[in-house]
Amino acid sequence: MHSAMFLRKKLCVAAVIATILFLMLASQSIQKRNFLLPLAQPDSSDKPNSRETGIGLSQKHLSHEPSLPPRKELSDTKDPEKEDEEEEGEEESLKESQDDQRLCGCSESCVSDLDGSKWFSQRYDPKQQPILQDTDKFDAGAVSWWLSLQRSSKDQTLEGVMSELFKVIASPTLDFKPLPSQCRSCAVVGNSGNLRNSGHGNLINSHGIIIRMNKAVTRGFEKDVGNRTTHHLLYPESAVDIEHGVRLILLPFKLKDLEWLTSALSTGHIKMTYMKVKERINADKDKVLVVNPVFFQYVHDHWTEHHGRYPSTGMMALIFSLHICDQVSVFGYGADKQGNWDHYWENNPHAGAFRKTGVHSADFEHEVIHQLAKEGKINLHK
Repeated sequence: MHSAMFLRKKLCVAAVIATILFLMLASQSIQKRNFLLPLAQPDSSDKPNSRETGIGLSQKHLSHEPSLPPRKELSDTKDPEKEDEEEEGEEESLKESQDDQRLCGCSESCVSDLDGSKWFSQRYDPKQQPILQDTDKFDAGAVSWWLSLQRSSKDQTLEGVMSELFKVIASPTLDFKPLPSQCRSCAVVGNSGNLRNSGHGNLINSHGIIIRMNKAVTRGFEKDVGNRTTHHLLYPESAVDIEHGVRLILLPFKLKDLEWLTSALSTGHIKMTYMKVKERINADKDKVLVVNPVFFQYVHDHWTEHHGRYPSTGMMALIFSLHICDQVSVFGYGADKQGNWDHYWENNPHAGAFRKTGVHSADFEHEVIHQLAKEGKINLHK
C-alpha cells in the first residue's frame, strides 16, 4: 500500500513538471512569433517606385544617409515670422561675408574689384606699378617703346638718369594696394571748358585725393573747380610751381624729362627740351613722384589700344587714379556744351587742334572714359 501511494505521488510530480515544461515551451513559441512578425510584413513605403527603378531594396536599407522629409513639409511646420527672420539673417550674413572679402573699405564698391565687369577685368592689371622706384627692373621691350616716343640722347641710359634723379629725390615707399580699413576717394580734375559755371567746386573739395594736371588754375574759379589739390601731374613743357604739401607727379614722355626734373630741383642747368622750359620749380622734394615709364606702355596697350602714338596726359592721369584710388570721380574732361575743347580759364576756339595731330586719339579716349562710367568704375561729372 505504501509503495502504491509512493508511486502515485511520483506520477503527480511528473505530471506537474510536464505541465510546467509545456507551458514554458508554449510561451517561448508565442514570443518568437510576435518578434518575427514585423520582418514578415514589410512596410509599403519600402516598395520601389518609378524614381527608384534599378536600385535594389537591399541597397536602400544599407544606406547610411539620413532620410530627410521634403523641404515643403519642413517649411509648413515653421512660424512664418521666424522664417522671415531667418531669411533676413542669412542675407545679412551673406552681405557681411561679401564685405569681408571686399578689397577696400568703401561701402559701395572698389575700383580694384574685378568681379563686376568683364570689360574692366580684361584691361585692368592690379600688378602694375604706376610709380617709378630706384629698385625697378624694367622690361626691355617696354623701355624701348617708351624711348621711341620722342628723341632721346644716345649718350644717356634710363638707369643712368634714374641714378642721378634719386640723388635729388627720395625713392618712394608708398604702397597703393587697397586696404579693407580705408576708402580712398579721388577727384580727377581735367581742364575742359565744361567746368565753367558747373558749380562743382565744393564737390571736388570733398574728396580725399584731388588730382590736377598741367597748368591748372584754381584762383578765381573756386566755385567751379574747388581750391584743394593733393597731386599735380605735369611734364617739363607744362610745369608750374607746386604749393607746399602737394605732391608733384612727373609724367615723363621722354628721357629728357627725367633729366629736367633732376635739374629743376637742383642746378637749373636745363633750359630747353624741344622748347624753352621752366628752369627751376618750387616743390617739396620729399613728395615728388615719377610715373613709371613702363606704365605708359600698359596704358597704351590695355586702355587706348594703340589709338594714337601714345596716351594723353588726361588719359594717363585717369588710369593712374584707378591704381591709387578706391573710388574715382572725374571732372572737366571732354568738350564744353558748344563743342569747344578750350581750357576753363581761357577762351581759345583753336584749343582743340591737338585732336587732329594724331599724337593722341581724343575720340577713342572719350569712348574709354564713358565705358568706364558705364561699367560703374568712375563717376563722370559734366
